[in-house]
Amino acid sequence: MTPEQQYLFDLQGYVVLKGALPAKMVGALNAACARYEEMDPAEYPDPLVLGQEKTENNLYISNIVEGDPLFEELIDVPDVVEVIKGTSAGQWRLNHTYMISRWGGGYTYMHLGGTPIHPKCTYMCHGGQIASSLTKAVFPLLGTSKEDGCFSVIPGSHKSNFTRPYGNHPDENPPLVPIECEPGDAIVFTEALAHGSLVNKSLKPRRTLFYCYSVGFMPDWGRLGLHFTPEFSARLPEARREIVRLK
Repeated sequence: MTPEQQYLFDLQGYVVLKGALPAKMVGALNAACARYEEMDPAEYPDPLVLGQEKTENNLYISNIVEGDPLFEELIDVPDVVEVIKGTSAGQWRLNHTYMISRWGGGYTYMHLGGTPIHPKCTYMCHGGQIASSLTKAVFPLLGTSKEDGCFSVIPGSHKSNFTRPYGNHPDENPPLVPIECEPGDAIVFTEALAHGSLVNKSLKPRRTLFYCYSVGFMPDWGRLGLHFTPEFSARLPEARREIVRLK
């Protein structure tokens, strides 16, 4: 993690990593995600499940990393791993993964922030060491503009001492900042940051993968059916198995 990345992560709660994924991989990932968008959820292979009810404008699939060998390539993207190492204060692990697709009118509601404290989403910096208990890598694959309803945050809110005085709809949060980037870029942020998305107004799909890393001792997220199967860890190369399993 570079000094600039460290400074920006502490200052605003996130960093953008340009060109973290090659274009060829982005194309293959989009094809794999499109298959699941078109598939009947009843046909998803175990352990893929809907984390939320599927609607005409929203799709949330838990445990996406086990849906295709290609998704395993995102476990240890070098640029991302360097930021995770620099923000996790020691031992860390891949805690859970999911995929979100939003169409016209779809959005992710605003949630979290430094206050009130969430037991699994904390942030502190002491003695030059950042300690984010849950840090996420966002891989935008399609629909990365404001009109598409891109990922958005309230910069600095991971250190807020006051409860966010707004509602949970993105239009109700004046300090909200959209993070427009290119497919293949990665956004790495502390889960303690207030975040969500804008409303998709373009009617084009917004497609995003989320890989979520926690301190080593944190249990799997548990909510929304998020977990790993024993068979998954067993088939991974040793370096990735070290990242997935409990420390």
